[in-house]
Amino acid sequence: MVHRVILFSETKAEDAVGTKAKNIALLFRARFPVPQGFIITADAFKPAIRGERDPDPFVFPEPLRLEIEEAFKQYVTPPVVVRSSCSAEDLESASFAGQYESILNVTSDDLLKSIKRCWLSVYKDHAQTYMTQRLNAADEAPAMSVIVQELIDADAAGVVFSRNPITGNEDEIMINSNFGLGETVVTGLATPDFYVLSKRGNTVLRKELGEKMCKAVLDRKGTRIVETTLQEQSGYSLQDEQLHELRGMTLAIETFLGHPVDLEFAYRQGKLYILQARRITA
Repeated sequence: MVHRVILFSETKAEDAVGTKAKNIALLFRARFPVPQGFIITADAFKPAIRGERDPDPFVFPEPLRLEIEEAFKQYVTPPVVVRSSCSAEDLESASFAGQYESILNVTSDDLLKSIKRCWLSVYKDHAQTYMTQRLNAADEAPAMSVIVQELIDADAAGVVFSRNPITGNEDEIMINSNFGLGETVVTGLATPDFYVLSKRGNTVLRKELGEKMCKAVLDRKGTRIVETTLQEQSGYSLQDEQLHELRGMTLAIETFLGHPVDLEFAYRQGKLYILQARRITA
């Protein structure tokens, strides 16, 4: 039997879910601090898309719609984030980071529409161009699975690399962070705080205060960008104890997955969450 909706806790290596979903489900099952969620597998993509590239006439197959709505009611607490996990994403030679859709602050009212946006983003010009340049891919779009995951309304968030991507130094961990959701860090909208940590000891090698002129927060629908306060601009978004916790978590995940990693993280009321994990690419 082909399962089209799979919980993080039940995902197997052979499931058609893409590398991004596979990694986050693997970490969830290993009890890393990953928010709960489920995956709509790539097996549902082609029957549902039916070659349509215009979102308006799209109709979900009824059995699939019921599966998704049941999983949403039973296994996640809204709001959620809906993001792509394409078969061509997060490869060793190409990450596809930012090429496909991620929709934040999704409720039951816009869940199906958001999943549809993720599926259809595989046809976007910039994603197709990137795929052709990086993979010499054919015209046919790769299959797209979709992650539905509980959203962390972050006090601070960012990205961490288990080796320094600027210098290539494998003994250093690099972190970028800002107040609010991680959107401004990932998109480069704000200049984040910058940290370099030693892998060999609990040492902060370098800290640079970012301008952090804005941050992303939840809105009634989706997110909005607001100005940071003068206090936020003049202070670091992460405390030293959080940096040390991130260091330990990053090393544990790198060891568990068996390769250098690029993680997205969030802190909410002092608790650390891991939102995404991918291999550091060339």
